Amino acid sequence: MATGHCRRTTLRPGWRSLFQQSAPRLRQPPKEKPSGSAAPKRPPVDMEKTSLTLAPSAARSSYQSAASSTSSPPSSSPFTRPGKKQQRSEKKEEPESLDSLFSQRKLPLVGAALAAGVLGFYIMPLLVTYLSGGCREDEKHHEISPDAVPTGLPPVGAAEFDASLDVPERIMGIRSQRRKLARESSGAVLEVAVGTGRNIGHYLWDPASFSPVYTRAAALLSGQTIAPERKAITSFTGIDLSSEALGLARTQLRITVPAVAAVIPKKAPAIEDASSENSKISSAEVVNVLDGRVRLFQGDAMRPLPLPATPASPFYDTVVQTFGLCSVADPAKLLANMAAVVKPDTGRIVLLEHGRGGWSVVNSLLDQYATRHFARFGCWWNRDMAAILDNAQKAVPGLEVVSIKRPGWLQFGTLWRIELRVKGTPSEVATAKK
Repeated sequence: MATGHCRRTTLRPGWRSLFQQSAPRLRQPPKEKPSGSAAPKRPPVDMEKTSLTLAPSAARSSYQSAASSTSSPPSSSPFTRPGKKQQRSEKKEEPESLDSLFSQRKLPLVGAALAAGVLGFYIMPLLVTYLSGGCREDEKHHEISPDAVPTGLPPVGAAEFDASLDVPERIMGIRSQRRKLARESSGAVLEVAVGTGRNIGHYLWDPASFSPVYTRAAALLSGQTIAPERKAITSFTGIDLSSEALGLARTQLRITVPAVAAVIPKKAPAIEDASSENSKISSAEVVNVLDGRVRLFQGDAMRPLPLPATPASPFYDTVVQTFGLCSVADPAKLLANMAAVVKPDTGRIVLLEHGRGGWSVVNSLLDQYATRHFARFGCWWNRDMAAILDNAQKAVPGLEVVSIKRPGWLQFGTLWRIELRVKGTPSEVATAKK
């Protein structure tokens, strides 16, 4: 019996060699490669095929137990490498973190946040301005007719009106547009509807003309010189209908121009209203310093404008006006008065206005809130600037448009930056006037 049992358990030589070759591969992890010697090349083992050929559950469990018992890194053993289906299932099961989501969608998320912030920053002050101010004046703006004629004066005090413009102009980019407009002015400058002097601080004042004691060497040391390619003004004349606004403009001149501060005291007397004293006078001079290089006039711009103080040239090099065509009864006549005092051919009329835009939706909103805006600011912001310019060109010989720009994408085309000139020589212009 013992002999027979031994015979049954004894393997034949062929099976014994096969078992010795295959069993270690299934039960033991691969041996580490000796350092300094090249490992023998073995054909790769396909785990899926092997597991299907042998007993599936037993073979796969043996592979996993062999891989877990080895001390070598998982990447060095072929038994720890998962299949493609297992890799896909692991990827699907792992949720993406917020950092990975943000890194993948960084540009769209940042762009959407910036757009929402800009729109909110732009819309909220307007809503607060019109809802808070308009609710208290509902009855007032309902009484205003769409054909009401603006007087050119603010509906409130000049100081209150000036302070109410600070935040909206900064948000909507009007302050930067004022700066650009003033930096393009040069020579003898006339500013129509100067108001409280919001543009005075943006001009380039020629230090040779407006410094109390000016020498070239001292200017170089103090940095007061202006580059030759930059434009500077040599004289300034401003006109406005409001005496209270002119008082604030005089204060702004003292702050900006040291020479004016040297001749006008800080506590100067208030400017009296000279328009009612004699209605036949088109304008009354309220400030005249530095031999006529700085002047302020109180008067109606719908009448003939004051001429330069220098008798050598009866024309201005630059005529500036910001938000005035919307505040007068006849804008075309105002343009004609400005064209009469600008130097022909070389002089420029530069305007910054607001009017109808290129979007019908925006224009409908302007029309809807026009009376409320008029009650608060005293101007019509929905006027057609293109039609006004066409009418002025037909009425004034030689007047032509040099350029029209619509700056500020937040304005949706409602902000107009206009440059005009009068063609011809002074003699031709004088003959055309006659």
